[in-house]
Amino acid sequence: SSGINAEYGGHLHSYERTCPVVAGDCVTPGHGTVYVIVGAAGKFLDSQYYNHYPWSKYQNCDKFGFERITANSTHMHVEFVTAPGEEVLDVITIPTWEETATDHVFKRRH
Repeated sequence: SSGINAEYGGHLHSYERTCPVVAGDCVTPGHGTVYVIVGAAGKFLDSQYYNHYPWSKYQNCDKFGFERITANSTHMHVEFVTAPGEEVLDVITIPTWEETATDHVFKRRH
């Protein structure tokens, strides 16, 4: 994780967000990376659903939408919002990386 608060991707035509993750485990906010796929504003949505892993906290393959982000020096407030309609479907506040976060060693999952 190395102090990375959030990682964004958009290849899939859908939306997914994880908890803060280190080595496949959910950890305290500010101690891991939140992974977000924001691809729900395209021409079509992928019809297949995601696998339900423990770190996957919100998934959407049904509604078009976008990410609305506000940030300051202490945190980033993130909302997944439908378009049209502007209904907020997912919300997370991602704090800055805490200096107290310990270094984690990658552990391979079998």
